[in-house]
Amino acid sequence: MVNQYLLPPCPAPDSPDFPAEWAAGCFAALGLEGWRFGTDRATRRLGCCRPAEKRITLSRHFLAHYLSRDPELVRRTLLHELAHALAWERRRSRGHGSVWRHYCAALGIPGERATTRCEDFSPPCLPRSPRYALVHDSTGEVFRTYVSRPRRQPSRLKHCYIPGRKAETLGHLVIRTLP
Repeated sequence: MVNQYLLPPCPAPDSPDFPAEWAAGCFAALGLEGWRFGTDRATRRLGCCRPAEKRITLSRHFLAHYLSRDPELVRRTLLHELAHALAWERRRSRGHGSVWRHYCAALGIPGERATTRCEDFSPPCLPRSPRYALVHDSTGEVFRTYVSRPRRQPSRLKHCYIPGRKAETLGHLVIRTLP
């Protein structure tokens, strides 16, 4: 199938706003009104289309690693997500079925697969460092670290303690942001 949609030219990958500015141009060219582009913190997927929010996101880790190394992969991933948006807007179809494949071909990526095999794409090692810690308020002893902020409310921490150390920790636990 021949590319049916006339998309704006893809800017140079060294442009700081390459994905965002090209996505905005593609939304306009494809008639996807109200759709927005953004980044997310995903580490196990490249991109995501959220039809209910009218939003397409690409992993900021993926962008940081591949924007300069393989801009074609970034371009194809964005087209992949645009095909999801078109399939939803035009046919209310989700997933990687025949409607999605039709729009992939129309966007110039025929034969696009639903997922990328491990041998084709090995994501960069992305260990997430802890950002929060459960500490003793007076001694500063760290009992546990967290990548994201714990859900427990600070007012409820006064009833928590470390097992085996109840006498010294009851009422003395706080959540602190790590430097």
